[in-house]
Order: sequence, then C-alpha cells, then structure tokens
Amino acid sequence: EKQIMFRALVRRSQCRHAGGAWRWLSPAPSADWYPERTHIQPVDIVSTVNLTIRLPEGVEMTTKAAVGGTLLDALLDADLSDVWEGGACGGACNCSTCRVLICYAPRPLPPRGVDEEDMLDTASVAAERLGSLGEGSTYTSPQSRLACQLTLRVEDEGLLLTLPDDVLNMLEVPLWMRGAR
Repeated sequence: EKQIMFRALVRRSQCRHAGGAWRWLSPAPSADWYPERTHIQPVDIVSTVNLTIRLPEGVEMTTKAAVGGTLLDALLDADLSDVWEGGACGGACNCSTCRVLICYAPRPLPPRGVDEEDMLDTASVAAERLGSLGEGSTYTSPQSRLACQLTLRVEDEGLLLTLPDDVLNMLEVPLWMRGAR
C-alpha cells in the first residue's frame, strides 16, 4: 500500500528512469540553496548614447543606441524601414545601403577600415557608371560612413547623422559595372 501511495506522489516530470532505477531530478543550484552566499554578482548595465537622425525629408528624430553595438543595429532598432532600406547585406559590408553622412561627431570617429573604403569607392564608381550620381556626390566624402562598420562608443553621445537620398544597393549592381576607376 505504501508503494502505491509513493508512486502516486511521484510525477514523471520530477524523476527520470536511468538504468532500471528511478532518480529524482533536482533543480539547478541557486542562491537560495547557499544561505552563506550574501551577495549576488551585479549585472552589467548596458550604457546607451543618444543619436539624432536627420531623415531625407529633413525631419529629425532622436533615438537611443547601445554602446558597443553598430550604428546599423541602432538604425534598425529605430524602425526606419519606411524611409531607409539600409542593411540589405545584414551588416557584412557588401551592399553600401547603410551609408550615412555624419554631420556632427562630438569626438573624432575611428578611421575607416579597408573594407569600408573599398565598398564606398566601389559604390561611387558603380553610381557614376549607372548615371545615378548627381552633383556633389557624397560617397567618398569624409563624412560618408557605412553604419555596419561604425561601432558606437560612449564618446559618440550626441552624434548627428543624415540618411542620404542617393543610396545604391551594390548587391543589385552587375559585377561588370563595379570595376575600378
């Protein structure tokens, strides 16, 4: 009778059959199991910076972005998909759709990497060949950056950037139009 009662109390979710014997499953150890543990490790608080984004229509909006993330992540989190098609390659520096113009940076930004320079130059050449460049193209200007290659720092608080109108998706440009100048 005791055995029947014991089996009724034990649910299969609380034990496991292993090699012919039933074993109790115990929860993972926690701070409750160790009363001598008087402190808990603090959780790192993610610091954020404020960014001001100037949309193509001239409207400005402010958003918060996590320090250590890319500018592309911040722009995607700001949900600008109705006015900006950036990030077509997922941040792999392959499309140039995440190109932004930095209008104001509180501190100098890190220099462009080789991949970023190459993509901006290639996009500039392709835009010239397609005839989509207007007067005063900004692809190779010092203010032009790829958002996927720019990691945000605490010093970037108050960064002001513009989303340009003349964005070219290099994934859609035929290879023969991408050549060097």
